[in-house]
Amino acid sequence: MKTSTKLALSGAVVLLAALLVMWRLAATPATPEEQIVRNRLEEIRLAIEGRDVNAIMDAISSDFDAFGYSPERLRIEIASAFRRGVRPHVRYTKPVINIIGKEATVSMRVEVWWEDQGLISRHEPADIQLKLRKEPARKWLVFPSEKWRVVDVEGIGIDGLE
Repeated sequence: MKTSTKLALSGAVVLLAALLVMWRLAATPATPEEQIVRNRLEEIRLAIEGRDVNAIMDAISSDFDAFGYSPERLRIEIASAFRRGVRPHVRYTKPVINIIGKEATVSMRVEVWWEDQGLISRHEPADIQLKLRKEPARKWLVFPSEKWRVVDVEGIGIDGLE
């Protein structure tokens, strides 16, 4: 078989494979927004338990202003707690999600406890309400996309969390 025939055949196989992948991606149904919000909440929980300050802050809107904390102050407080060795744990009930356009309200019962220097502290379970907004973001630092980010939290005090 000639080299040019092998190249043409290889090119055709690669093109066919690319078309199959594109068809498969196009056939995959879009995830409903409610499921996207649920996935985002789980990402936030895993970031908290994984003590990943950057992932936590990625979930916070630049307009965040709950408990009198700006995003910058919140980052400092979270990083400081993690440096001290605080190991947080979060559990929440099935969230009730209400989405209107690019804003969402999430209501759920949340239980938080953490280990700090060998002692376990527990925050009483609380009914909280998160307000999220779909904001511009980048996927793989290049492609424009949108992410749900927390704008406000209501129903939880920070007494004992500092």
